[in-house]
Amino acid sequence: MKHPSTPVEPESRDGVVAAWTRFWFAPADPVALSVLRVLAGVVFLYWLAPFAGDPQAFFGVDGWFDARAYTEASRLRELPPYLFTWSAAYWCGHNAMLLTALYWLSIAVVALFALGVATRLTGVLSWIVVVSFTANPAIAFDADPLLQMLAFYLMLGHLFLGLQTPGQSPLSLVLGPTRSTWLFSGLWPRQRVLLAPSAAANVAVRLLQVHFAMAVMATGFHKLQTSAWWSGLAPWFYLHPPFHSTLAEIRSFAPPNAETYLNLFSLTAYAVLAWQIAFPAFAWRRGFRPLLLGGAAIGWAMTALALQMPLVGPLTFALCLAYLTPLEWCWIQSKLAHLPLFARLGQETTAQAERKIKNGARTGNVAVGNRT
Repeated sequence: MKHPSTPVEPESRDGVVAAWTRFWFAPADPVALSVLRVLAGVVFLYWLAPFAGDPQAFFGVDGWFDARAYTEASRLRELPPYLFTWSAAYWCGHNAMLLTALYWLSIAVVALFALGVATRLTGVLSWIVVVSFTANPAIAFDADPLLQMLAFYLMLGHLFLGLQTPGQSPLSLVLGPTRSTWLFSGLWPRQRVLLAPSAAANVAVRLLQVHFAMAVMATGFHKLQTSAWWSGLAPWFYLHPPFHSTLAEIRSFAPPNAETYLNLFSLTAYAVLAWQIAFPAFAWRRGFRPLLLGGAAIGWAMTALALQMPLVGPLTFALCLAYLTPLEWCWIQSKLAHLPLFARLGQETTAQAERKIKNGARTGNVAVGNRT
């Protein structure tokens, strides 16, 4: 048995370095990046759509949180700095019509990015949209940094995806590969021959995975700074806000039911803490997918039904899906292919792929290395 101080063998060091290099830079199937793009687009639209009634009131310099309030609030050290960054909405000034046009243009940009249209351009614009409309203390909530995180790494991945593919036109170099115009680009088996493995896709997904794992673990440790989580009573305060709870609701927790409720609250609090603090230990392990996605699904239900926070759940669940491997996405594809809607869509995209392959074979432009 080797002593702990024994130096590591060169072969072992090489193995660690090779594994580290594969983790970050090995070319990977872009299917995960494509599916995350679609899910993120849906989440972004779900987040932006409720502000359609009056964008000027939410984001304008003359709205509910006007320029004077913004200037005064920026001096408060208790508020996070991302609320006081640049925003494209500031360029509109006092012009409400221009701000409304910017809002609807942002909706269109996010929708185009989700559909895979000109992803290299719409990815950058979608990130600008997310940063611009989260820089407002009036509508800020704790999950805003997660929106920015998801938009940034998707932009990064699509910005470099396909740059090294030979034979591209100048337009495709600016707008992105035309193959990503399909909704679920890469999910259908014969369509996948048009998608080459990409190091950019792997780096972007890995950065998103590591950043999100650190954020989840930090959230768990942050909860430990309050006595409510140590005692297991934190769910009580979330479910019964002081200004919304009635005397009848409080009396309903009197004995003999008090002990049962307290035990349930404690179990819930400690389960949340354990899932968040231990997140990096199981997020990358394929055998712990039920814990990863099951915990995210339960959290989705709890935040939506009990805490009245409908956006945190789907956003967290979409970020947890970033840990699925291309092989797992293939398995999901095989299950979805049996559904009537997806089967019909798969037949259409398969026919398009076959036509492109035949046309490429006639002209000699089929890339041999594109098969996965």
